[in-house]
Amino acid sequence: MNKKKSDRPARSRPAIRQHIFSIVKFFVSAGLILWLLQRIGIQNVGKQISHANWLWILASILTFSSSNLLGAFQWYLLLRIKGIRLSFWQVVSYYHVGLFFNNFLIGYVGGDAFRIYDVQRSSGDTMNAFSTVLFDRFVGFFTLTMLALIVSLVWIKSLASLVTILTIVVIFVGWIFGILFFLKENIARKMSWLLTHLLPPFITDKLRDIYLEISRFRHNKKMLLRIFAISLAVQSLRVCTHILTARSVGVHVNAIYFFVFVPIIAMAASLPISLGGIGVREQSGVTLFAQAGVPSTAVVVFEFLAYLVGVVATIPGGIIFALRKEKFHARADKKELV
Repeated sequence: MNKKKSDRPARSRPAIRQHIFSIVKFFVSAGLILWLLQRIGIQNVGKQISHANWLWILASILTFSSSNLLGAFQWYLLLRIKGIRLSFWQVVSYYHVGLFFNNFLIGYVGGDAFRIYDVQRSSGDTMNAFSTVLFDRFVGFFTLTMLALIVSLVWIKSLASLVTILTIVVIFVGWIFGILFFLKENIARKMSWLLTHLLPPFITDKLRDIYLEISRFRHNKKMLLRIFAISLAVQSLRVCTHILTARSVGVHVNAIYFFVFVPIIAMAASLPISLGGIGVREQSGVTLFAQAGVPSTAVVVFEFLAYLVGVVATIPGGIIFALRKEKFHARADKKELV
């Protein structure tokens, strides 16, 4: 009995830290939103939203939903490479549950944890579940940045700031290094000595296992090329979602700005400093789209609408999760009756 009592404070510490972190994220999001609204005027934002063209918003919901189905197919292919044989619609359901929780949890990490848990529960393979989700996220960011770089270099004369292009180049070089690190073991070996000196052995052992699982993707080059092609389509559709929400509030700047700026906004929103990227997304959007002469009010409105579109398009994930919980409780109630 005494041992159990002494264990309780230790077990509660992670939960307390998580609550504190959530509160901090809430205040970061709220602070950024309030600062933006004070700067541009809440009445202006409300007016823009009330005059939005809802046909454009409906088109953006359909576009984002299409990207989600393609994204689920991309993850489905990665799972098959790892020998995890789930049905496509099962993967779609897990994918949407993850997307739903990405809207409200730490960056994009919270929803990914749900995906890992669901695959592990179905297959019993935690390491491969983790490696597919991590690589899926990596491929998405890599192709999004590559898309931005291609567009910015082709239409470089249309962009007002070379700093933006240089930022994309630096990020893209980082992703290239990441691909070489994961897919070329000799490069990874040269870098591993640094980790062994910085981290304790039990962490380096776990990282080595994760690395080995991800590096095995290189053995299926044709499938990897197919996955990268699908990812380009997924990310293009998600950029188009922002274009459509901008059109809904009367912003008609050249689409190239969206293909260059949205990847930077997406990566800023993915940082674990706010709830679902709220505030960070709008603030970074205001800074970037100022180069295209778009008023701050309009940027805040169409970026926030893009977030709401993402929430609406992932509602199926919330429904799936709720029904799954109900089934779980129903089974528990039956056991109690027995």
